[in-house]
Amino acid sequence: MPVVKLTDAAAQRLAAPPGGRVDYFDATLPGFGLRVAGKTDRSPEGRRTWMLFYRYKGTQKRISLEPPYPGLSLADARREAGDMLALLSKGIDPADEKAKAKAPVAKPKTFSEEVEDYLQRGLTKKGRSAGYVIETRRHFTNHVLPRWGQKSLVEIVRKDVIEMLDSIAEEGTTRKVEGKKVHAAGGPIAANRVLAAVRALFNWAIRRGLVDANPCALVDRPGEETPRDRTLSAGEINELWPQFDAVGYPFGPFLQMCLITGQRRTEVASMRWGDLDLEAKTWTMGAEQTKASRAHVVPLSDMAADMLKVLPRKTLTEKNGAQKPSPFVFTTEGGTPISGFSRAKERIEEKVTAARREVDPKAEEMHDWGIHDLRRTAATEMGRLGVAEFIISKVLNHAARGVTGQVYNRYEYLAEKRHALDTWAAYLDRLVHPAPENVVVLRA
Repeated sequence: MPVVKLTDAAAQRLAAPPGGRVDYFDATLPGFGLRVAGKTDRSPEGRRTWMLFYRYKGTQKRISLEPPYPGLSLADARREAGDMLALLSKGIDPADEKAKAKAPVAKPKTFSEEVEDYLQRGLTKKGRSAGYVIETRRHFTNHVLPRWGQKSLVEIVRKDVIEMLDSIAEEGTTRKVEGKKVHAAGGPIAANRVLAAVRALFNWAIRRGLVDANPCALVDRPGEETPRDRTLSAGEINELWPQFDAVGYPFGPFLQMCLITGQRRTEVASMRWGDLDLEAKTWTMGAEQTKASRAHVVPLSDMAADMLKVLPRKTLTEKNGAQKPSPFVFTTEGGTPISGFSRAKERIEEKVTAARREVDPKAEEMHDWGIHDLRRTAATEMGRLGVAEFIISKVLNHAARGVTGQVYNRYEYLAEKRHALDTWAAYLDRLVHPAPENVVVLRA
């Protein structure tokens, strides 16, 4: 291992035997040198590589400086070797630092990828209901991902949140799906829902150490909300029911089932055949399927059970082309529950308005109702028919109050719930299927 005074001229002149190699060490910088490889068939010009020998924690090490000479000049190579020796004096292995520099920098996840992680880890695996997860995904898909999908979490600031909410409240969101433009309706209330979903995601991200602050902090809700108290009158139910029939499967029976059972929209939409026992006339939802994250058994009235027995069973095509029955009662493609409730509601409103104007060309449109009003109507009518408020609460799967109801009382009130829903269904059936005028209905 000869020691020489390394110069550019020496770097060009120094040689090695054919097929062999020689390490020439610099006389001025300890451990620094030039490895010269002799000519070979694979390398007819030979190869000259700057190197640094050093000892770290008792182990002799060698590190090559790239690129080979003359790509890396003597001055630059000596400077780089000096920097490495400075690291060594601080107890840092230069090879480790070089490996870190070469390691690929992890690309931060996109907002779209973080949303998928949140839906799986933050909601589904934490036991949130399938309906809640579906609704949350819809908010992100319709309004947030078209704007932020390729950003990272740390890029999003409060100004971005406010601008997005203003746009949703005023215009809604237009995005491309399979090359076609699709518009998601907006409004202040829709913007409120999006704000809640985004705030929850960032809170989850803070808990996981992904970000340090929530850009939704101090952001006001775009819309003022007041609890609705709208219920449908008997006349309005009579107007809507035949239009539910006219719309047909899946949305017509879905809306009828919402009214008959009094259950939440997303829970009815996600109803699965495997959760139904039509002989026992029960519909059983696990805690992960309900908004309240509580298991819930819904007794099915004869009206509900008879409707379910005649509904079509959709098939689902698997990746290998095989066909199997869809698990969902209300579905269009078989693989997912129905969605697009707003458009279905608009179609029904159009049909009701058309029916009204056949009688009176100046009749008003029917638009001041919502799908959740079906649930509120069922609850209100059960109360009017004499069902106790506590039992109505059980039918609706509302949280029990007090430590007794929350902790100690495990009774399901199945018989009482069945009586309540049977009473309501009997009234509803008489309302929408009135007996002919010459038939007298005898009551027990």
